[in-house]
Amino acid sequence: MEKNVTLVNASHMRIFMKLLTQAEKEAIQYTAYRTVAALAKNTSIPYCREIIQRIIEENQAELVEVNSSLSLSYLVELRYKTSEKIIKEGGYQQVIELGAGLTPHALNLKQTVSNYIEVDLEENSCLKRRIVQELEPSLAAHYVAGDVFDSHAWSTLNSLLKPGLPVAIFAEGLLIYSSQEQRRFLGEQIGAIIAEHDGLFFMEDSLRFHPELQWIPKIKQFTIALTNKSKNTNYSEPITQEDLTQEWQDMGFIVKRIEPEKKLETAYSAEDEQILDTLKHWLLFAR
Repeated sequence: MEKNVTLVNASHMRIFMKLLTQAEKEAIQYTAYRTVAALAKNTSIPYCREIIQRIIEENQAELVEVNSSLSLSYLVELRYKTSEKIIKEGGYQQVIELGAGLTPHALNLKQTVSNYIEVDLEENSCLKRRIVQELEPSLAAHYVAGDVFDSHAWSTLNSLLKPGLPVAIFAEGLLIYSSQEQRRFLGEQIGAIIAEHDGLFFMEDSLRFHPELQWIPKIKQFTIALTNKSKNTNYSEPITQEDLTQEWQDMGFIVKRIEPEKKLETAYSAEDEQILDTLKHWLLFAR
């Protein structure tokens, strides 16, 4: 089992971001628990229930209660299953997961991916590593404890990449909270890695990127609840599909869109099905 990676100096990076506040970090930790809780409650995805049980055993049961106003759980399953589909179908053996939280991608991709690297805040990363060691002691994965908007974390990520292997970089539930400045920072880091190693970056579509859906009462309620709980006002500032696509293109990426995996176990309504029909993942490639 790989040990926690020590962060190293990355003073050569050109862009430096304002790091997350303690309140933002606590909110991110909260949403990390809720994500795996939703998967455990609504799906049969391996390891989710075992992870939740370990969290409960650490007297954190209140953190894994899924609040209906904060959870459109079918979206969590959709992005999870689409991520693994993209990685498997692309044959990627090297993966970087940004803001990994507590979801069990590394565990479920162990037969496919030989170099799995994930980065998250120290609290999440240490807990995740400890739980995974208990569930699968032989799993070789790298856990980078750090802020994805900190150049030091990216220096560490770069040092862990293996030459000659294309890399799939992805984020679930991260870019929905991002500012334009943060996306530009990530775009520079991601673009440099893809240019050197080949591969792609992908991210899920989100209700935030569909202003035309914000009039739906359940969507409006969800937006307000998530903004308040995450302590992040970016989520309540919608971006159109066209504007986000243009942002990525302006950073030098080739942008493709694909339908997500829609064979879901999580129950959803006819209204939710209409929402699902509007969603497409972003795939970014180097020019």
